[in-house]
Amino acid sequence: MSEKSEQTETQTPKASDRIEPMLAHLKVDGPQVDFDRIRNHFNQLWEFEDGDTLSEEEQYFTTLGLFIYTCHNALDDYNINLIKSRKIITEALTAWKAPETDAQVAEEKATDNPFKAFVDNNAPRMEDYFSWRHFQMETKKASETEWQFKMKACWFHSFFIRFGRSDYIETACNFDRIPAEARTDYATLKLNNTFSKLGTFCQFRYTPGQDD
Repeated sequence: MSEKSEQTETQTPKASDRIEPMLAHLKVDGPQVDFDRIRNHFNQLWEFEDGDTLSEEEQYFTTLGLFIYTCHNALDDYNINLIKSRKIITEALTAWKAPETDAQVAEEKATDNPFKAFVDNNAPRMEDYFSWRHFQMETKKASETEWQFKMKACWFHSFFIRFGRSDYIETACNFDRIPAEARTDYATLKLNNTFSKLGTFCQFRYTPGQDD
C-alpha cells in the first residue's frame, strides 16, 4: 500500500468517532476495560443499522442507544453487573452533557425565577428532542409552578426491545433525568415510567424546589 493510500485510510472517519466524546468520560474502577471492544461493536452495529442513511435526529438517538448498548455489553464481559454498569454509563453521559447543562443552569440561576426560566427554555427543546414521531409527546402543563408532559411512545424502548435487552431501557431513562439532576435545588422531577417494565407511557412532572 502506498503512503498516500495509508494516509487516506487513516483519515477516513469511523462511525465510532461519534462516541469518542462520551468514551472520554467512561471511568471504570477495577478491570482495565478495552474500549476498542466498544468501538468495534459500535462500528458493526452502526453499519447494521445503516446509520449513515438515517435522519439527523435518528442518528442522534442511534448514537446514544448504541453507546449504551455496547458499553453495557462490554462491561458485562468484564463481570461488571448491570446496576454498576448503568451507574458508570450514566456518569459518562452526564459528564459529556455537562458543558451544555452547566451553561443552561447558570443562565437560569441568573434570573429571578430559575424554575420558570428552566421551563421557558427547555419546553421547546424537549418538544424538539421528544419528537411526536418517536415519542408521541404531549405537554399537559408548562407554567412557573409546574411542567408536565407525557409520552405514549419511546424510541429507546423500541430500540432495546428489538435488541432483546429491555434491561437497558432504564439507562436511557437515566440520560433523560440529567436535566433534573443538575437542578435539584430549584426543580424536582417525579417520573412515572412504565416503558422500563414494558408499559405504554412515560410521564414527567417538574415542580419548583424539593417536594415534601
